[in-house]
Amino acid sequence: MKTIQKTILVLLMILGSVQLSQGQVLLSILFGDNLNTPRLEFGLNAGFNYSYIRGIEGSKGMRNFELGFYFDYLINLEKPWYIGTGVYVKSNVGGTNIPMDYPGNRVINDSVYAEFKDFGGTVTKKFNTFYVPVNLRYMSKCGLFVDAGVQIGLVFKTLDTYTAEVDGYDLDYTVKKGVKDNGLYKWFDGGIDGGIGYKSKSKLGWKIGVYYYVGLTNIYKNDLGPKAYNSSAYILANIPIGKKKAARERAEKAAAEAESK
Repeated sequence: MKTIQKTILVLLMILGSVQLSQGQVLLSILFGDNLNTPRLEFGLNAGFNYSYIRGIEGSKGMRNFELGFYFDYLINLEKPWYIGTGVYVKSNVGGTNIPMDYPGNRVINDSVYAEFKDFGGTVTKKFNTFYVPVNLRYMSKCGLFVDAGVQIGLVFKTLDTYTAEVDGYDLDYTVKKGVKDNGLYKWFDGGIDGGIGYKSKSKLGWKIGVYYYVGLTNIYKNDLGPKAYNSSAYILANIPIGKKKAARERAEKAAAEAESK
């Protein structure tokens, strides 16, 4: 049995590596190595975030994975200031352990609500969101950097999950809604963010950083009454795509031009 489990684990790791490699190749084809220049860097970012909802008493945070891409633009070749942006493509926010009687919960069938209420149920709110951070970055000579700026998001799906333990079993009831028909939440989220990190001195130039986002937009539509805000802490790794190839091509081009003179 252990041998079978190990074999399945290895196969899953291989499959995941193949899918990641294919994704990197596809992105390189779509965007091109020209996006990596002495002033511009393009790549993938991945990691996880811990999100929670401010303004709901008793609620707790939730862990999520993050995957996206980034652009770093050097404002001046002679100064260490950058603009860092990109898209968090897979980025969920929200919170758990929200009381059943919280006025901002979605209205569901009375009998279903009563059953969850009787068994001490709680609600989890999850927002599938595309986030775009736009930060000003100062990069020190040793590789340490500081970011500060804004983060805006497009909410494309909301999930309200009612959970209760009944006779030793977990009972779940989930309501999924898109942007247009959710009737409860806003499609837009935005706030401020900041972070610190380190960029390696290697040729690849990978980065790792810790960021914190404070949402300033009420997640509810303005005329509904409740006020609550998303916030999230991120740990992200940035891996450039096509950077080495672009640098090699520039060096070869410069050498060819020097020989032709």
